[in-house]
Amino acid sequence: TPSRPPTAVIAEDEPVLARTLSRLLEQVWPELRIVGVAENGLQATELGLSTTPDVMFLDIKMPGRTGLEVAEAGMP
Repeated sequence: TPSRPPTAVIAEDEPVLARTLSRLLEQVWPELRIVGVAENGLQATELGLSTTPDVMFLDIKMPGRTGLEVAEAGMP
């Protein structure tokens, strides 16, 4: 059976940095599929729970919840 492509969520409150990270990831990991971009820690948690990505790229300092708090909350 073919495996599905890896998925990721980007959590970054600076839109320019989120777009830059997305472009760089596309270049170095073309099979990675970005399933969501969050502008704050609460959105990141919601996206993580709703999309269950393989990888989450978390900004450390974000409004609502830091990247570390998102990571500590854990995903299923």
